[in-house]
Amino acid sequence: MTHSGEINVPVTNLPGAWIISNRTIVTSGHVFILPNTGPCAGGSAQACNAWLPTQHLRRVITYQPASRFWAFQSYETAIFLAMAAALAGYCVWWIRRRLS
Repeated sequence: MTHSGEINVPVTNLPGAWIISNRTIVTSGHVFILPNTGPCAGGSAQACNAWLPTQHLRRVITYQPASRFWAFQSYETAIFLAMAAALAGYCVWWIRRRLS
């Protein structure tokens, strides 16, 4: 997928992973911005991956592996249940206080 002024290379070797960020950077560490040109604009992922090092570019990908999906689901469920219990407790306290 490409956006105006950016190259966004598809990640093909991380099946099912949750990609948080996918940046192409130059040797100094700054984000590389280029109009849609070169092999990454419409070529294959393999052609783009082969072209990036020839331009002294590298990709920095932040991701969570697919194996952590259920762990994240359980954390989210626990957080929402704790928030619901706290809100229910506050509501009970508020109603009892108003009635007394």
